[in-house]
Amino acid sequence: MSFDPVALRSQLKHDLHHRLRPMVGRDPAERGRSVTPLELLYDLVYVVAFAAAADELAHHVSEGHVVAALTGYAFAVFALSWAWMNFTWFSSAYNNDDALFRIVTATQMIGAVVFTVGLADGFEDAVHGHIPQSDIMLIGYVIMRLPLVALWLRAAREDDERRHIAIGYASTIAAAQVLWILLAVLPLPVGLTAVGLVVLAISEMVAPVILERRLGRAPWNAGHVAERFHLLTLITLGEVVAATAAAVTALAQTDGWSLAAVTIVSSGLVLTGALWWAYSLIPSRTILEEWPDRVWLWRYAHLPIFGSIAAVGAGLRIASTAVHEEHLSVFDVAVSLAIPVGAVLLTVFLTWSVLMRAYDLSHVPLFLSTLVPLALALIIGALLGVDQPLDLSDRASLVALVSVIVLVALSAVIEVVGHELVGFSHTVRVLEADTNGLDPARSTSLSE
Repeated sequence: MSFDPVALRSQLKHDLHHRLRPMVGRDPAERGRSVTPLELLYDLVYVVAFAAAADELAHHVSEGHVVAALTGYAFAVFALSWAWMNFTWFSSAYNNDDALFRIVTATQMIGAVVFTVGLADGFEDAVHGHIPQSDIMLIGYVIMRLPLVALWLRAAREDDERRHIAIGYASTIAAAQVLWILLAVLPLPVGLTAVGLVVLAISEMVAPVILERRLGRAPWNAGHVAERFHLLTLITLGEVVAATAAAVTALAQTDGWSLAAVTIVSSGLVLTGALWWAYSLIPSRTILEEWPDRVWLWRYAHLPIFGSIAAVGAGLRIASTAVHEEHLSVFDVAVSLAIPVGAVLLTVFLTWSVLMRAYDLSHVPLFLSTLVPLALALIIGALLGVDQPLDLSDRASLVALVSVIVLVALSAVIEVVGHELVGFSHTVRVLEADTNGLDPARSTSLSE
């Protein structure tokens, strides 16, 4: 290979010289585009926020404030996920990696950290019957969102071809943020505020679809978007590993390496690997690069995925609390693990369905089979006593606890094995039916 000093100098200038560059939009048809280190750093900040929300969820559930904990968690995870998705959309369309883009992105990361600091107060607000949004969370959210308005306005100024869609995004985000602030500061009844927040959230989700249909598509790259979502899912699964390590460390320091500790760490790692494997069997990048118009439902199907995965970590923390403090029951552990794991499996199933646009019943038996171990875990916990505190000196309690944790991990393993055995042929059959206009249940030639 011949040495090209001009090409090398040009590449080094692009990689190391970050002065202002025109923000004219990326190529939406570019294949093989990869995530940048700055985008990965941005994702890590949000996963730290997910982990903090999961910690608060585990703490308040362990204290018996289940409804308040779930309300605070849902509010926090939606706010974080929505802010992340908004930036991901812009970054995929206009990331020119110049100094100004980096500074504005770092500002949004600071907002995420501020939001995270306010989570404890937000959960306490929920416990006392208020909307789970502390003043610090609100300030953090403003810092997370307003810089994105500035970025869209910059894109509108520098990309004449897509000026209208860029202004549309900037106007929508700015208006929504003003309404978020008003709902937070006005002395409205809690019920009315909650309804307003739900309506506003739905409106924000619908707005991008309407904007791009009427004003044209922003130059986001479908393959790049798929990789961003995959990597955030992967990093969020890392939070489950961190939760597993924290839970087992706490147990080992007080009780040594007990059977319960070994079961938690083993099952936590199995869950992490199996849930990642199951998610990675969704052919997101391959399908979206061919049919980018499928991105919208696929995008919104991820909102519960991120929260459900982080909640698995909360469930492992609750299992550790049950073993360590012995004021929770085996049923509490079963619910805390089975519900989030079941939610992840359900959202994986739904994400595959909306991506492939396949709603036939041929995939349902596999999904239902993953629920059987979860149901058994709940039954075992209930048989031992819903309100009966865990007592590891009682052999029945220990066996029940181990069985519950293992069964929950088994459900994710069944999902992976089932997908590996039948998932490929089913995906190919659905794809052939889609391209040929056939009934998915009758189209089999490609999979045979």
